[in-house]
Amino acid sequence: MKMKETIEPNMSEARYKPKVLIVGAGLGGLTLAQIFRKNGIPFEIFERDEHEVARTQGWSLTIHTILEELLQAFPDDMPNLRDYAHHLNPLNLETQVVFYYHNDRLGTENSPSTPTLRVNRLQFRQWLATGFNVQYGRVAKKIERVGDKMIVTFTNGTTAMGDILIGADGANSIVREHVLGKPNSEVLRNVPLSSITGETTVSGELFARQLEIAHSMAIIPVTSGDGWNNLFMGLIKISPDGNSGQFFWVIGWHDPLAEQTGRAAVNSLPKAERLEIAKKMTAHMDPKFRRIIHETTPEEIREIGWIPTDCHLDEIPLGRAILLGDAVHLMLPFKAEGGMHAMRDALLLGKLITELDASDDAAIYRLLTTFYGEVLPRGAEAVELSRYFQHTFRKDKTGIKAWGHPVKSLPDEKLEIGPEGVRSVTKGICKLNIVPSI
Repeated sequence: MKMKETIEPNMSEARYKPKVLIVGAGLGGLTLAQIFRKNGIPFEIFERDEHEVARTQGWSLTIHTILEELLQAFPDDMPNLRDYAHHLNPLNLETQVVFYYHNDRLGTENSPSTPTLRVNRLQFRQWLATGFNVQYGRVAKKIERVGDKMIVTFTNGTTAMGDILIGADGANSIVREHVLGKPNSEVLRNVPLSSITGETTVSGELFARQLEIAHSMAIIPVTSGDGWNNLFMGLIKISPDGNSGQFFWVIGWHDPLAEQTGRAAVNSLPKAERLEIAKKMTAHMDPKFRRIIHETTPEEIREIGWIPTDCHLDEIPLGRAILLGDAVHLMLPFKAEGGMHAMRDALLLGKLITELDASDDAAIYRLLTTFYGEVLPRGAEAVELSRYFQHTFRKDKTGIKAWGHPVKSLPDEKLEIGPEGVRSVTKGICKLNIVPSI
């Protein structure tokens, strides 16, 4: 008797595939969309901005401990990330972040043992949007559950319906208000910080001197006693010819009134006056740190200074609306990990939804128990460490860990301008002692 051939079903095709609505096309939402694209999960992604450059973006982002996992989770047709978005292109220089700690120059650089890639944030978001359509100009107005479906109504009168709704819509998340049943004002914490921010482009010798401070980003204390008073400066992007670059700088200081009101009085001042304040606050510093501020014109001062908030959620009601990224754990940028945590959330959630094998609430609640069980404690720890780091890193350098890696002493560097742009020609001598990380 001839046996019939048994054909095993393709489990990837047989698996339940929910339709997912993603509200928010930031780093977390776009990362999740790419995972869904690779695994054939139907989705729509919505963004409140009218287009990708409708508002000022962040400057740059350093990707470190998740870099390999991120690339493996994405479809094979993604362009080469370094070629597409590395903020030091077209120069042959590596990602480098530096803390000027008393008389030490401490930091981390890209190397086989400390892999890091700092990307231009706008170019990175464009890379993350490869292969699908982001629906811009969709501001969520109302979220409701009808039976086993989630429905989002937008301010333009359109609606969208899916099995699962993802709130990747940032600090002032509309989805978070729906999930928690309370306004964001009851969740967000103001921070006692005011700031002045500028952006400017420099070229030639000044461009080379600026990159000598740090290829990517530098943090320099303005005063010795106040942990809030620092100067941040860094590269945004380099011109195609490699002979000029756009840089940002931020000077911040302790402001208890900002914590009480959520507003900074300095923002009401004319730009020219704010620039003069920045120059006076840094007048005592090494001239090399002040150059970028003095090259900035009043027109290059940002309209609104940086007024950060933070929050973390200790518990989240389970349902078909799921939160990730800043909607769960909004953190100060002093450890520069907010974007990393949003993408880490998306990597986990994307895997869990891809493996989802049923459409009932029980299956989704099991998924969420796993997801929030990892995300909530990790996020809460990161939020509090970001505040802690701001207060303590000047007091004890053994606590410094930069972009996922322990810092080490870095030599001073000499760069020169040539036909190919800026290149490194010499490095000074320094101790290469590794500083223990926390």
